[in-house]
Amino acid sequence: MKREIIPTAKAPAPVGPYSNVVKYGNLLFISGMASEDAVTGEILHGTVTEQTENIMKNIKAILEDVGSSMRLVLKCSIHMTRPEYFSEMNSVYGSYFNEEDGYPARVTTFGSEIYDGLDVEIDVIAGIEE
Repeated sequence: MKREIIPTAKAPAPVGPYSNVVKYGNLLFISGMASEDAVTGEILHGTVTEQTENIMKNIKAILEDVGSSMRLVLKCSIHMTRPEYFSEMNSVYGSYFNEEDGYPARVTTFGSEIYDGLDVEIDVIAGIEE
């Protein structure tokens, strides 16, 4: 198998030495996405609901741009600043998946901060049909 960097205009430009999407075999690894405008890279502050909605919308657009979909998400890692925001995030997150297709595996961690005062960051592993 070959490791391949997949370009996408649907994600904000990386702000460090990392790639937004890496493909290995039929797996896609999407770097942590925070609440940013996908075109300008502008940080979009707001409620946890607004941040999560923006993140999930960007993840969905990235997946579709590179030939995958939310249905093919295998695992999400969610990083949050505070446990009391969990249900707010979970409500938005859950609206992007359904029981019929099956929910992806997931881990949620809580830490002290996410850059620029944001409260949520999500990274994804997804499949791609070849």
